[in-house]
Amino acid sequence: MTDMGKLGFGEAVMRGLKRRCPHCESPTLFNGYLKVRDHCPQCGAENGRHRVDDIASYFTVLIVGHILVAPALAIPFLWLLPLWASVGLMLLLIGIATLAMLPYIKGGVVGALAAASQPATRG
Repeated sequence: MTDMGKLGFGEAVMRGLKRRCPHCESPTLFNGYLKVRDHCPQCGAENGRHRVDDIASYFTVLIVGHILVAPALAIPFLWLLPLWASVGLMLLLIGIATLAMLPYIKGGVVGALAAASQPATRG
């Protein structure tokens, strides 16, 4: 196992946001698009034990909604397009942004859970 005693919360989250192991920064956090590896092949950390469930999806929808949906309601260009064109364009952009951001946000959540679950050290 790895020593997480000196790993800070921010550092673990940033490593996770890069889709890297929060413990050793090895690029092996995921086994595919969203499947977290049970154990890191480099340091042996048990990254698969962290239950991300729906929180990564929630954060992704929250961020995409603020970045794309809210400004789209205020862009007059979209009002001038036919309804089918503006809805089609927005659905395409929202779908691409959501699928692009989801693995990174899930990695950040795994990093946060890894840092939060480390034993407290006295010093």
